[in-house]
Amino acid sequence: MVVPKKYLKEMRLADERILDKKPDLRILSLGAGVQSSTLLMKIYNGEIAPVDYAIFADTGNEPQEVYEWFEFLKEKVSDKINIEIVRNEKNTGNIAEDLLTEVGFFASIPVYTKNKETDKKGITLRTCTDRYKIRPIGEKIREILDIKTLRGKVVEIVMGISSDEIQRAKYPPNKWQINCYPLVENNISRHQCLEYFGKLGMPQPPRSACIICPYHSQHEWKRLKENYPKEFEYAVNFDNKLRESGSQSQFVNKLDSELFLYKERIPLKNASFDEVPSQKYQGSLFDDECEGYCGV
Repeated sequence: MVVPKKYLKEMRLADERILDKKPDLRILSLGAGVQSSTLLMKIYNGEIAPVDYAIFADTGNEPQEVYEWFEFLKEKVSDKINIEIVRNEKNTGNIAEDLLTEVGFFASIPVYTKNKETDKKGITLRTCTDRYKIRPIGEKIREILDIKTLRGKVVEIVMGISSDEIQRAKYPPNKWQINCYPLVENNISRHQCLEYFGKLGMPQPPRSACIICPYHSQHEWKRLKENYPKEFEYAVNFDNKLRESGSQSQFVNKLDSELFLYKERIPLKNASFDEVPSQKYQGSLFDDECEGYCGV
């Protein structure tokens, strides 16, 4: 798939006036999934222009294999690449715990709703990517540059989006930001990313996404249930708590509707994936997606 250069340019910039300015900083948004791990290793091996830092935004809700893989990567590239970890320090640092407790900094994930009386269906506001990834990364960038505001600055953010997921490339949320998509620009697909690790003689990276992400496709829920029963049970328990009475969570109590992680709007524990074919590879973890920061 060849991506039109005009489209790439449009997705790179929030403000064209910064294009001629020399970047003050170049970072890799590291999700520790397939695509961003590929970028990290290509940067390490000199195949892509270097970055000043790689930043891992930890929601506290990744599968254990992602954290293990991240530590493996961190040690492997430590002689050439600085890796920073950021979290939403205003709460517990775990998005699932924050959503189920009465905490000061409100967040919301896009769970599916069904009105108890009218059966009207909807979906809740999504602020999770902003609160747990975009904002913490912005705060770390300001800390690195030792400034209070990024106004007038230019920061290149290298994003792990592959050529077969170009629909996930979005306008940068900030005027100081230039998004870079090396995998798209070089027509590298997610499958080719997996092949790259084979050529390096390295294990394949895991899939990176919050355990409780409502954007999981049916294939991803099936994969989680079959291969990672502890993580799936965690998601089931979280889903059940979304409908518990007497919850202290402002997220759970704010609507006159039942909330569900699964898009069919039934309890996740009752969902059957028997008719969903198992797939060795699929293009995306998600039926929908956030801002290009997740699942990479």
